[in-house]
Amino acid sequence: MVSDSARSATLSRAGSDWWSPEIVLVDRLRELRQRVAATVRDAVTLPVVEWDVPSQSAEIVSVLTHACIDEMRVDSSADVRRAQELCDLILDLQHLAMDWYLHGTAMRGQRLADCAAGLSRLRGIPGSHALIDNACNELVLRCGFHRAVLSKVEGHGWKPLMMHTRWDEQTPSWFADWTGQTVPLVADTPEAEMLSRRRPSLVYDTASAPVYRPLIVQAGQSRSYVVAPLMLGKDVIGFLHTDHHPQARRVDEADRDVLWAFADGFGHLYERAVLLERLQAQRDDVRELFFGAMDRIDELCEADIDATRRVQVDNEDGQVRCGRQPMGLTEREADVFELMVTGASNQEIAQRLVITEGTVKSHVKHILRKYGAVNRAQAIAWALNGS
Repeated sequence: MVSDSARSATLSRAGSDWWSPEIVLVDRLRELRQRVAATVRDAVTLPVVEWDVPSQSAEIVSVLTHACIDEMRVDSSADVRRAQELCDLILDLQHLAMDWYLHGTAMRGQRLADCAAGLSRLRGIPGSHALIDNACNELVLRCGFHRAVLSKVEGHGWKPLMMHTRWDEQTPSWFADWTGQTVPLVADTPEAEMLSRRRPSLVYDTASAPVYRPLIVQAGQSRSYVVAPLMLGKDVIGFLHTDHHPQARRVDEADRDVLWAFADGFGHLYERAVLLERLQAQRDDVRELFFGAMDRIDELCEADIDATRRVQVDNEDGQVRCGRQPMGLTEREADVFELMVTGASNQEIAQRLVITEGTVKSHVKHILRKYGAVNRAQAIAWALNGS
């Protein structure tokens, strides 16, 4: 159990955070455990109440309750006061058990609601890369975890990409050393099994679990954690790791459910963002092909018109005219030239006429050729002077 000073510091930092009521409940359980120990016989072994007790609260309350009941059964004395004390202990233990249940139910519901709110906020973030950048922040700030890590699966390993912690403003140096490094998918580890199971895993005690110890235990100092897969379609593309470090509290089933809800929702958001980006890229490709084809048709038509006009000139006076006087602009070239005169750039002309910038450059080239000009300014000057 954390010391009184550490608990006070936690309370001052946590404020109304969801785990603060647990500190009060743990204190009540410790007090009742001390009362039971002082009342029952010395031969009875009672469980120790540690800070990781939330996941074992029901079991500990049950053990203490049965210890009191057994003491009443073996007590042959007619001490009414002692019997009343044992009955009061049993009643207090049952009240505490109900408070634990109500707290757990309320907090699970609240955390799932906060998880939904976090996913709703992420839904408004454009782009798959921005989603990834904000995932760990939402897990820590809204979903009640103290630390969250996002990794990607690549080949026969996984690579940590980013981490967010509740107390640290900057990424710890130990994690920076592991960022982008390949962690092997060792057999029997939760991460390796997740590739086939596609379900979250709860590691209650890393000291006895088959985890990748160099990163998780030695560097990250995690005593207990939850990991969930990130899915893209039917493929596992990454992992989300969460725990309560540096608190001594271990993860429990509620942590697993909250992380799984977030990972599942985030996977759908990420898949949607990736599909939208692919559609936008395909739309741009189709648009480029379409306008490219239209530009090519315009060039062919313009070439045919120029050839026809040259023939008409030859028929009229028997010679081909040359010099700075243009043979005439096409309708599209006239539109481009009208905007050129205003000083518009190629990009601005493309936006105004809803054509590609490459098409604008092609039209400008034809206009300069027809005017016999070496640059835009000369063509504009000759046109304005009527040359």
